[in-house]
Amino acid sequence: MCKPPELDPFEPENAALGRIARDSIEEVRRTNDIVEVIAGYLPLQKRGGSFWACCPFHDEKTPSFTVHHVRQTYKCFGCGEFGSVIDFVMKHEKLDFVETIEKLADRANVSLRFDGGGPTQADRSLRAKALDMMLWAQRGFVASLERHEPARQYLELRGLGGDVAERWGIGFAPDEYHRQSDAALKKFDAETVEATGLCKRNERGWYDFFRGRVTFPIRDAQSRIVGFGARLLDPDAKAQKYVNSAEGLLFHKSKLLYGIDRLAQSQMLKHTERVLIMEGYTDVIAAHEAGFDNAVAPLGTALTLEQLALVRRYGAGVTLVLDGDEAGLTAAERGVNVCLEAGIDAKVAVVEGAKDPFDLLRSQGPAGLQAILDKSRDAFEFKLDAVRTRHNFARPVEAEEALKELAETIGRIESTRLREDYCKKLHGVLNGVRETAVLHAVGEVRARYSRVSTKADTKPQINAVNVGRQAYEREVLRMLFEHPNALSRAGEIVYPDAFSTPGLQALYREMLNAWEEHGELIPGALLAQLPADARPELERVLEHVSLPENQSANPSTDTEQEARLVKELQTLAEHTEIQIGGGQSLAELRQRKGRKGPRTA
Repeated sequence: MCKPPELDPFEPENAALGRIARDSIEEVRRTNDIVEVIAGYLPLQKRGGSFWACCPFHDEKTPSFTVHHVRQTYKCFGCGEFGSVIDFVMKHEKLDFVETIEKLADRANVSLRFDGGGPTQADRSLRAKALDMMLWAQRGFVASLERHEPARQYLELRGLGGDVAERWGIGFAPDEYHRQSDAALKKFDAETVEATGLCKRNERGWYDFFRGRVTFPIRDAQSRIVGFGARLLDPDAKAQKYVNSAEGLLFHKSKLLYGIDRLAQSQMLKHTERVLIMEGYTDVIAAHEAGFDNAVAPLGTALTLEQLALVRRYGAGVTLVLDGDEAGLTAAERGVNVCLEAGIDAKVAVVEGAKDPFDLLRSQGPAGLQAILDKSRDAFEFKLDAVRTRHNFARPVEAEEALKELAETIGRIESTRLREDYCKKLHGVLNGVRETAVLHAVGEVRARYSRVSTKADTKPQINAVNVGRQAYEREVLRMLFEHPNALSRAGEIVYPDAFSTPGLQALYREMLNAWEEHGELIPGALLAQLPADARPELERVLEHVSLPENQSANPSTDTEQEARLVKELQTLAEHTEIQIGGGQSLAELRQRKGRKGPRTA
């Protein structure tokens, strides 16, 4: 028998996942019944033991999306989407794993627990209080706007007053040094006040960070206010026109986008599958008000890889919508470099004849912006033209300089296929530069920036014997789902590394863990802990599993079947290579059950 691995390791791909305790994740999953949660998003109709609806992840007229209460899973037989309650909220709300767990924990009033490396209880308490103060500050800014006529007039002239200001939570910070800090310290402790960044202190004491400015609340993907952007009213003031909250506990501008909280409900995004990335708050507001509700903006900084990773949750591609002046074109090229490095489908739309998208929309309306979007260009073509303005490709010396510049961009791209495609395009436009020279230049850059592991590929080879063995192993796991009491002995008979693939090993390991920790085997609970390569294996096994409605409460106690299952586990442990031959062993397993099993979620 193979050396037994630890049965309780929890080493997820996402490091942040490891900070939330395993039992805490399961508590969140257990206290959020999948039928109840999804019913809050979709109208479910019960048919037999399942609930059905039209899939929210693709367009359909006939329901093919089913939710199974006993398994605590969902599956769409139209597009193939499959998962647990955690997966559904992640995909529907476009959140990452940690954000999803936090949202579901709040829903069920669960206090999250963290393993080593995670935030302490004091840290979580401080963050919660800081978020509360942000809401308090927002109410104060909105109330101040109502009392400040010049600020209201400024917004009205810009088309941002009235209902628009209300919809976007625009407010005003009075031009006073101590108004907010004095009030805040009466309601919150000093540590919380300082953590928000709304109030600062120096040798003279506390003072308000935002003064004499129109304020724009900045929300994260969960719609929580984590910071503010603010614009000066006085055009002659020497201070910076726009400022954001300082980096701190809540606010990380390189990982946030203005308007990101609205993308999950974007109607335009459903049709175009593209996110519009603009330059400023007012551009985004004007775009949304004109029907382009797929617009977001960086927070006064250059576009980052972290922001593109955030955008990728929502759409297949992005379009950079930027000013046509020199600064806008420079920003566009910087954005293109980041988009190409990320390997994201990117286009560039340059506003001409207007200062920015905000002014374009005010002067020409939605049709004006749509005309600009219709003329958008591929990001790499835009990059080529930008480099062409600096170098004459017909001159060998300048073509060499252009090659160096473009190789720096192409070499950072993760996708091998995209690098090859762009190398071919680059060779086609650089007169006299050999293809081998292009490949060599890009290869040198790639060697410097590569983040790809140099470890040898350890994936198992797929051959007829492996395929047969995997089918046998899936059948054993299917039987364990239907007779989970056998799991109490299974861990002593066969260890996870006896299975032929990492996916099956991980699935079996989590089945053992679930039975040992909770005395039940619920597919939806396993999904929260499985790595990516094990999730398809669970889905395949479940295709042929039949669970009674009371499975979780009264698992099968068919001792004869369990005894036969134990023999199969012993066979699996004793043979490093199980030859299925004419399908004898697999056929015997299915004959004992008397059926193959229905295809259900």
